[in-house]
Amino acid sequence: MDFIARAGSLIDKSHRVAGFLLILLVVESVLLINSMNRNGQLVDRIYTMSERLPVYVVPGSQTGVYSPTQDDLLIGAFVDLITQSLNSYTYETVEEQYQEARSFFTSEMLAFSQDYFDRLIKNVGSDRRSSLFIPHRQSLKIEKGKENGIDIRQVKVRGSLQQILAGSVVETVPLEITLKLQKTTVSKTNPFGFMLSKYFTKQLDDR
Repeated sequence: MDFIARAGSLIDKSHRVAGFLLILLVVESVLLINSMNRNGQLVDRIYTMSERLPVYVVPGSQTGVYSPTQDDLLIGAFVDLITQSLNSYTYETVEEQYQEARSFFTSEMLAFSQDYFDRLIKNVGSDRRSSLFIPHRQSLKIEKGKENGIDIRQVKVRGSLQQILAGSVVETVPLEITLKLQKTTVSKTNPFGFMLSKYFTKQLDDR
């Protein structure tokens, strides 16, 4: 009987210890969850602050606060996309690139360019010709204006256009490309916020 009593006492103690450990585990879990929540809120606040943090120009330059999505930055990227899509291609990719670029054309540009690019695609395919436009990025010039209440940008960029046959450059032409851009709404389909309304190329005198 004494043995049974001692065994019962040991079982009661083990139950109390297990209960105490369980309570301790619950308390620690609650503290851990609270800590994780506080850390998550802190991370969210830091992320929000970083998104809203303005970018200041360096002392001595033009004063002001600039957005990372400044027009000039978007125009540079947009002009690069258009000039490369329409001038850097192989006979296998030229039609696909034109179809992608034309999604950024105004209705005026579509009507003006369709016949020209149809002929270009046909000629490039029959000649099995490729082309590469190498822009002189320092030559980029942007003029702002308005037409019928719509913001426009007149952009010029110079570079070299290489004509390639059978993997060899057969001609290099100094070129100036002029683009007329029409400002529109930034969207998922148009992250630049511009449409191409006119496009001209002019061969330059390389002397």
